[in-house]
Amino acid sequence: MKKRFILSFALLLALTLTACNNNDTDTKNNSQQEEGSSGAKSGEYAEIGSGANLVKFPEDLEKGIVFATYDRGDIHENIYVNSRKAIEAVQNGDELPSGTVITLEGFRDGEIEHYLVMEKRTGWGSQYSPEERNGEWEYQHFTPNREVAKDNIGRCFSCHANQERDDYMNSMDQMKEFDLREISQSKKSSSDTPLVAIPTEHWKVSEISDHVNDSKEVNKEASNVMDDEEKVKKIQDVLLKMYLQQYKS
Repeated sequence: MKKRFILSFALLLALTLTACNNNDTDTKNNSQQEEGSSGAKSGEYAEIGSGANLVKFPEDLEKGIVFATYDRGDIHENIYVNSRKAIEAVQNGDELPSGTVITLEGFRDGEIEHYLVMEKRTGWGSQYSPEERNGEWEYQHFTPNREVAKDNIGRCFSCHANQERDDYMNSMDQMKEFDLREISQSKKSSSDTPLVAIPTEHWKVSEISDHVNDSKEVNKEASNVMDDEEKVKKIQDVLLKMYLQQYKS
């Protein structure tokens, strides 16, 4: 009787330990599943700024419109927009259109320091959480050599987030007030004179040796007449130098 009681007690104890072990395993599995579920949920949206690679440096930057400038101590900034239509849309009370590119050209002590580019495209930003995205804007930071800089682009979203009412632009007021009749472009854009359009077929240009002095009399017959392609190139070079010299003065 006593032996039977001991065996029964041992069996009951073994069953109890087994049940406790199963409960611990289930609890651990449930905890891991909850953690996995939480991780999946947090990974539902892309990391803010991960779409920066979509923004390329605007190749035609100098052909854009400088609608705002800022000076703070030794810092000077030019703000470009790539399209007249963007300014017209804002001044008509409409949203900035898809394809708008805003570029901040930053100088320090007269030397180019960086470029900050923000670009708007339909559908951009949809991978971000609603709390973090800046509408359909993406941002990119470029070096003075116009190469992608190592930077935390997420900071750009934080900086522009409080400008939601102005389509995330910090210089919306300047764009609204900009006078389209006095479009201000960069110096390089101004120097991009269409010299190729100047007719030069009737010009007779001769190649003069370097040792020829400044005498007004030049033996043109002894000089070598250049072909049309070389002639056009030299004329364009001379005109460009003359223009730049006049610009500097």
